[in-house]
This record gives sequence, C-alpha cells and structure tokens, in this order.
Amino acid sequence: MKILALDIGGTNIRSAIVQGVKLKDYRKVKTPHKQKETIKKIFECVEGYGKVDAICVSTAGFLRDGKIVNSLNNDMDGVHLFDVLKKKFKTKVFVENDANCAALAELYYGAGKGKKNFVLLTLGSGIGGGAILDGKLYRGGGGAIEPGSMRVDGEKYRWEDIASGDGSVFLARKNGLKVNSLELEHRADKGDKRAKKVYDEVGRYLGIGLSNLAYIFDPELLIIGGGFSRVKYIYPKMRATFDKLYKLNPKPKIVKARFGDDAGLIGASLLVRER
Repeated sequence: MKILALDIGGTNIRSAIVQGVKLKDYRKVKTPHKQKETIKKIFECVEGYGKVDAICVSTAGFLRDGKIVNSLNNDMDGVHLFDVLKKKFKTKVFVENDANCAALAELYYGAGKGKKNFVLLTLGSGIGGGAILDGKLYRGGGGAIEPGSMRVDGEKYRWEDIASGDGSVFLARKNGLKVNSLELEHRADKGDKRAKKVYDEVGRYLGIGLSNLAYIFDPELLIIGGGFSRVKYIYPKMRATFDKLYKLNPKPKIVKARFGDDAGLIGASLLVRER
C-alpha cells in the first residue's frame, strides 16, 4: 500500500511515502502565509507523488465536525481538509492533529510501544499534546488534549506562555536578557547563570504542569518530544518539581520521545491502521 503522509506546520509542509518508520522520497517546502496558497501548495505536494492509496495529514489545530480549528501557526482555520482532498484526489484521506499523530508514532514504534497509557508533550514554540488511554488515541470531541492552554500560575499566562521555547524567551526578557531561543541556549552552554536561571524557571513550570497531567491521566509514561525538548537545562528542575508535587506511587517515568521532526509523518501514516 502506497501511503503518502503530509505534515503541515507553520514553517514547512513536509511529505514522504511512509513504510513503518521509513520515509521515502522525503520533501519539504515552505508553508505559505495565506489559506488559498497553502491549499494550492498541498495539492502540488500530493500531485508530485503520482497515484497513492491513501493521503494522511498531520496538521496543527484540531478537528471539529471535520474542520480545522485553533490552528495558531498556519492559516488553516475553518478548512474541511478531508473534503477538500477527497474531492480533488478521490482516494482514502485521513486528517489528524500533529501532536496526536506524534503520540501514535510513539505508541506503535517509539517510547510508548507496549504501553497502554501515556501522555506525550510536544515542546516547541508552544506546547502540544496527545494522550493514549487504554491503548487508543484519546480525541474527546476533537480538541483533546490541549495542554498548552492550561493555567499553572494563576489566570494571567497559559502553560505554553511560560514553559515552551517562546516561553523561555519571554521569561529571559523579563529578566533583562534580550535574546532569542537559540541565543539563550548558547548563553547557558557558556555557563551564563542568568540563562540557566531562566531554564530553571521553565523547568519548574513544566514540572507543575506534568504533575497536573499525571494526576488527571495516571499514565505509565510522560513522553517529552518537540524541538525545545533538546534543551538539557530544563530537565533537572522539571524532574525535581514533578517529584515534589506528585505523591502517588508508582510515579510515571518521564522519558524522551524516540522521534523528532519525523513523528508527524510516521504517526499520520498510522491513521490508516488506527481507524
């Protein structure tokens, strides 16, 4: 079966023919800023692969009545992408939230393989998430789970405002460091105490949020993925805070995701099997 997977992000649209964890004919193009241009670019991507048996899409945002909603980093809100692709290409089509796709990739092939219950976080410019409950992806009404919108420090900030890549920059600037995310990490690498203090603060907020998720879901694992998860300085305070706040035993293990940028593509291809 020839399965084409697409991962529609705010920066890039990535695509490949997926067989298990293998990506064949991998391609990447810039995501346009306007909705019509983005749909046109998606069509071009699909057409470039010729005839396929299924088109599987991982996208930012969630599905409500088939429409993409709350897509914060690309202009796809309100698009019924399933209908659009089905009408155009007349083949099997599957569309799912990108963090949910990443959770499926970890369930079948990654850190969550063999587990019945886990929560995956995708740490990037914001915080996304997916939950596997009793061996199945939990979707709720289409918008589960959206952990980045939790409040962990009063009503002023969302969790992702203070515990993500963008959150680290926000906290750095509050502490007088005018840096971007990469510059902040470089400062920490050089031993800058103020930079490390920022990451301690981020780690503390992450630990608070993780403890909340653990109390709600009682998972076997908490899996941490996404580009910002590479920053090693967030983990000591995150783990210490989590251990302090979460009192049940056995505690869920906090582990790194197996898959990085490929998680969305691999997970999207699994929608054929999962549904």
